[in-house]
Amino acid sequence: LLWRWTPLYDWFNLETILAWQESVKNDPAAPLYVAAAYLIGSLCFFPITILNLATVFAFGPLWGNIYALSGWLLSSAEGYGIGRLIGKDLLHKLAGRRLAPLVDRIEQHGFLAVLAMRVVPVGPFTLVNLFIGASGIRFLDFILASVVGRVPGILVVTLFAVQIENALRRPGL
Repeated sequence: LLWRWTPLYDWFNLETILAWQESVKNDPAAPLYVAAAYLIGSLCFFPITILNLATVFAFGPLWGNIYALSGWLLSSAEGYGIGRLIGKDLLHKLAGRRLAPLVDRIEQHGFLAVLAMRVVPVGPFTLVNLFIGASGIRFLDFILASVVGRVPGILVVTLFAVQIENALRRPGL
């Protein structure tokens, strides 16, 4: 309702979105724009799912997923690195006595712990990355489990984005 009967409609109508999509898609610096959007968005706690949808919508199922996965991994690594800088001691203080054993156990099962957090979202994307980085899980386990755990999300986002685009281009039943 807000989109239809407020100034948002003038800014974000179908023609504007499609024109923006074409201009970004054909820009040689598009991968850099996508990477910057993911890195900045992650720091601002912007919902990563919306960035994924926008990327797939803008660049199509193949390149959109390649760019989205790249941006997603960059922002994941950014959060992991910041978490690593925060360190395990501060994480233990923030987690408290009740969660400290969980934090220690997660480090022992790095790959599986990260995979579980990717398949079943347990919290905001950026906070999960910070937590994993601070927990002491190896970076290789983090990246490999993140890629494997991302596959179901890639499929769902792609199907959803294609359906949204089809609905916008060919409205009807």
